[in-house]
Amino acid sequence: MPLTREEYAVINDFSVLYSGGLDSCAVPLIIGATTPGKIELLTFMHQYGTFFNEWSRRHTPDLQRVLGKRVQHHLIDLTEVWNEVGAKKFITDAIKYRGHWVGCLGCQESMATHLIIHSLERRIANAFICSSVGGEYASMSMAVTREKNAEFYSRYGIRYNAPLLDLGISKPEERAVLAQHDIEAGWGARRSHQGFQPICVLGFQHALDIVFDWHTTYPPDRVADFLDAKFEIMDLIIRRTLEHRGHDPDQAIEETKATYDAEEREMEKVRARQAAG
Repeated sequence: MPLTREEYAVINDFSVLYSGGLDSCAVPLIIGATTPGKIELLTFMHQYGTFFNEWSRRHTPDLQRVLGKRVQHHLIDLTEVWNEVGAKKFITDAIKYRGHWVGCLGCQESMATHLIIHSLERRIANAFICSSVGGEYASMSMAVTREKNAEFYSRYGIRYNAPLLDLGISKPEERAVLAQHDIEAGWGARRSHQGFQPICVLGFQHALDIVFDWHTTYPPDRVADFLDAKFEIMDLIIRRTLEHRGHDPDQAIEETKATYDAEEREMEKVRARQAAG
């Protein structure tokens, strides 16, 4: 469910699907300003055409200057997991679900698989995506995708949110946040913003969407069916990987859920105060 600024303020640690661009720099700056714990930034690359991956590290020193060394950045190759989640079944999936969107959405769900594993290892009960205002049409940011992902993450005791959407923060406000901390945002116009994030060749299919606000729409029912099928594969990978790394998956989930529940109790107090006026 969407959170208010006051509710975000009671969380401790959080992980971010982080590209290093405007949106993903704004999220830790905005949310981290009122939270005390770890901030884990995860950037992903793959072997199907990602370039300038090191660009994602450009603002790590800036974020550490503002938020401290609790900010840690990780650059992760997700090719192996994506192959299993669906990259090697792209043609089959595209035919079955009738759309090329299965490529980017499958990639994002592979990122989610890594993010859940990373968070469970560290008992981090919050995971944030950086979907921004104006881009909700994309298959990765659609309401059905966010709802489905929120339910899936919650199985592991992880709260899944899109802070920029929750708080209604648009590009001009994001640029202002970075400027406030003397962080270069890169060049941008309207909803398009060219920051310092890596380049994904497969992602160029969305160029016209961003520049001209022209885009296709994606059928929510087929998106939901795709996600349900991938969740089964993702769960197997998550549990298998945790066991391979020496963790008891059920214990990791239980302890992460305990953190989630403690934060939820504090949020309920916030909601009660807000309701009381």
